[in-house]
Amino acid sequence: MKKISFILMLLFSLVAMQMQAATTHCFWGYCNSKVSGEFGSKTKAKGAIYIPADIAQLYKGKTISFVKVGLAAMANSVNVFITKDLNGTSITTKKAGMLYNGWNEVKLSSPYTIDGEAFYIGYSYEGDNASMGRSDMYSENGCWADLGDGWKNYATEKEYKALALTIQAKISGENMPKDLWIYSNRDFIVKKGAPCKLPFGIMNMSPRVARNLQVGYSIDGGAETVADFKTTMGANTEKEFSFDHPGFNESKTHTIKFRLISVDGAADSYSGNDTVTSKIKVMDAVPRQRFVVEEGTGTWCGWCPMGIVALDQLSKKYPETFIGIAVHKSDPLQTTSYNSMSFSGYPKCYINRNLDYPTQPEASGLEASHNKAVAIAPNVGVEVKAEFTDASKKKINAKALTTFFTAQNGLKYRISFVLVENGIKGYTQANYFAGGGQGNMGGFESLPSYASIDMDHVARMNYSYEGFKESVPTSVQADETTEYAAVLNVPASIQHADSLHLVALLINSKGLIENAAQVKVLPDPVTGITDNAKLLAPEIIFADGRFELQGFNGTMTVYNSNGQIVPNGSLPRGIYVVKVVAENTSFVRKMFVK
Repeated sequence: MKKISFILMLLFSLVAMQMQAATTHCFWGYCNSKVSGEFGSKTKAKGAIYIPADIAQLYKGKTISFVKVGLAAMANSVNVFITKDLNGTSITTKKAGMLYNGWNEVKLSSPYTIDGEAFYIGYSYEGDNASMGRSDMYSENGCWADLGDGWKNYATEKEYKALALTIQAKISGENMPKDLWIYSNRDFIVKKGAPCKLPFGIMNMSPRVARNLQVGYSIDGGAETVADFKTTMGANTEKEFSFDHPGFNESKTHTIKFRLISVDGAADSYSGNDTVTSKIKVMDAVPRQRFVVEEGTGTWCGWCPMGIVALDQLSKKYPETFIGIAVHKSDPLQTTSYNSMSFSGYPKCYINRNLDYPTQPEASGLEASHNKAVAIAPNVGVEVKAEFTDASKKKINAKALTTFFTAQNGLKYRISFVLVENGIKGYTQANYFAGGGQGNMGGFESLPSYASIDMDHVARMNYSYEGFKESVPTSVQADETTEYAAVLNVPASIQHADSLHLVALLINSKGLIENAAQVKVLPDPVTGITDNAKLLAPEIIFADGRFELQGFNGTMTVYNSNGQIVPNGSLPRGIYVVKVVAENTSFVRKMFVK
């Protein structure tokens, strides 16, 4: 019996040794799994990440056969490479040809065995789009690029401080190290005087499971607070965590340092990615992340009361963060300004205009998605102001204000306005919920199969589906507020001008809604817009050949369309950028002189 037990133990040991020695892989880079936008705004460029010697030593003897490339848009003639000199000959390459938006896994022509010396992983591309993808993460080694004027490290360029490119190496080998990476957004915002959460993320960059994490944080170099987080993180996974904090009593910026102390009771294999530093911006009011639902509906659609109920319930429950837009199709309430948006069935809806993922406009499901989305502070704050130009209510003065919390270059945002009307009368809605046979549906079960109801949240005009060109600058400074103003015509089909709301959508380079805001259109300039305390912006007028500030103390600089400073006087017709600075606040507006 003892002999059998010994043999079994020996067999188990051999199996364990074989499992330990089995070839496994990890994905190594400076980004997480999200391609957040594009870098460089070039249709022909090169990008790379740098792997320093200390990381190369960690994976010495392991091989790279595949490289993952995250693109912001489709690209042609993609060529992936590994090299030790960006201006020299590549060690291994692969002509990948055309690659698509999102992540693409490319097999190299020949594997690269890591020899312990520093190297670069990158790609070149050309095509019709600005395709170079970036993440929301930062590393000083994460963004090398050649945008037509030679290779530069844009992560360390003071003007850019660029975020990491979405490039990852698939590293394979035996006895892979257990390495976890702690990361955080470069900046995040909390409200003054209120409890808050201090968020960070962990990425398991190894093929081995991690279950117990010990993490600490310190603020402005003070004492470290330490906590244990129990979890199950499998191979090549990432999760987000947070510390609870009692809050801050002053509106100022703090530096926070997160530190991964141990993994499963021991230090992980590489200490170089065990700390991360971020900025905490404490503000009187935290800009809100809004949740926009554009729902395909029609008076002929018997199932569409589902969407009517969802938009009504969530708009009332979350008036500050939920924006519902009913996009009517094939009925008298249809607007041709939404012809670019189609639906595979009715009712269907898109969340923040993610056209790849249509969903049912069911209240509980939308509420869960809403609560998850608005819990995250936005990268860009959006507010909107709207008032009729005069008592006729035929035109609207509209202003969209965007506030950026970090300095950024190469932006490709656009502002779009949507006019929404409530309380539209005289229409009958088909209703398959009549009689209650399909269950309760917000009262529709008690209405007839063709119900006369007031129509709410109806899209009356989308003034620019893809957004107005040049409505947001391509470069901004930290805490800079920009403004886009337009005069909008009110459609003749409107029933009740006093029931109009204007929605401002901030459209990103992927056509998604980054953030949004909604406001009731106010009756006239006298009782209309007042400055929003969260985004207080100056009024700038043009008179007698010069720009003047109204009711605001600050310095003003005027730039022409080429970015050159020009004297503020005797200005000819043209486009100008006016920058106003007051204490720690700055505003930039594009002004048109006719």
